[in-house]
Amino acid sequence: MRTFLLFLIVVFCFGAGSFSQAKITGIKAKLFYNEMKTGNPKDVSGNFSPNVIDNQEFALWNTIIGEGSAEGYSNQTIVIVEISAKGMSNKDQTLKLTAKSGKKTLTQQQNFSCVDCAKPYKVLFILNETGCEKVSLKAELLNNNKVVSTLNKSIDFECGE
Repeated sequence: MRTFLLFLIVVFCFGAGSFSQAKITGIKAKLFYNEMKTGNPKDVSGNFSPNVIDNQEFALWNTIIGEGSAEGYSNQTIVIVEISAKGMSNKDQTLKLTAKSGKKTLTQQQNFSCVDCAKPYKVLFILNETGCEKVSLKAELLNNNKVVSTLNKSIDFECGE
C-alpha cells in the first residue's frame, strides 16, 4: 500500500503536473520587409520590424506601401507565440492561432514538443496579405484537444489617404 501511494505521488508531481502548468506567456508580431536587393526575383532578402503589438511608438498606417513607421513596404507579418511552463514537458502539444481580419478568418496550428519550457519556447506563424485591416489574434494551447491556455492580442493596421 505504501509503495502504491508513493507511486501515485511521483506520477502526480512529475507526470501530469509538468504539462498542466504550460501556458501562453506572450504574442509578438513583426512586419516582414520583402525587398529585392539585386533586381533578380530569385535573390530576395528582407528584414523585420520591431514588435508591433502593444507598441505605441510604431504607427501601422499604410504599411503595404511603406508608410507610417514601416521601413519599407510590407504585406506579410510574422506572429511569434511564446509558451512557458514550470519544469519540463516533452509531450506533444498543439498551438492553434486564429487570425481574423475583416471577413477573413485564418486558422493555423502546429504540433511541437519542448524539453525545457521554463525558458520561453517560441512558435512562429506567418500571415500573408496583411497591412490595411486590423488583425485579431487568438492563440490557444491544447493538450488532448482540450484548451489549457489562451491569449488574445490585435495588430491595429489601418489604411487611408
